[in-house]
Amino acid sequence: MMTHTEHVHLLFGIGLAMTGVLWLGAQVYPAGPLRYVWPSLPFLLGLFLVIPTETQERTYVRVGAWDTFLSVFPNSLTVWLTTVQEAHVIQHKAAGVCAMLAGGIEGGRASGWLSAPRWRWMLPLLAIAAGLAVGIHGGTHQHLPRGVEQLHHWILGGALVLGGVVHGVASARVPQRPIWQGVLPALVLMAGLDLAFFYRIP
Repeated sequence: MMTHTEHVHLLFGIGLAMTGVLWLGAQVYPAGPLRYVWPSLPFLLGLFLVIPTETQERTYVRVGAWDTFLSVFPNSLTVWLTTVQEAHVIQHKAAGVCAMLAGGIEGGRASGWLSAPRWRWMLPLLAIAAGLAVGIHGGTHQHLPRGVEQLHHWILGGALVLGGVVHGVASARVPQRPIWQGVLPALVLMAGLDLAFFYRIP
């Protein structure tokens, strides 16, 4: 049985990997239904970063997958408002908001509701912002005390920042080169696989 933190990162890793796969599929078949589907995943991942209460009480406790899922839902708004004042919690929530905005905006672009050219810049900017929020995680005695935990956050943060920069540059090119548009989803896929398979506490 894995610890709470291992379960959490396994689930988020699976979600990120699925996002990357569906996003790449949507790029291969731009007129297909996946263009509507993949944005829902970053929105949901962001939501599941925003709503939990992060008290750190069960981080290294061995729990089942269902208990981990149930722990997403806060028992008390007061406790949520207290914990959200901590730096690492703010970083999590900021990354979650960025993911929700990115998913919502890309869903709006796919449906034609957000057709102005300026909206295409939001995805790379939000990816960079989320990457910085995740990547600047430092280790303390309470949060990410092990180097291996910090490493996987840096990998995810670096993937989002690098992918966001490449995606932004690719979006500015005329004519656009589809292969460069695939860098960000490919990096999201690889970062997700890293969390799912290698985020383990020694």
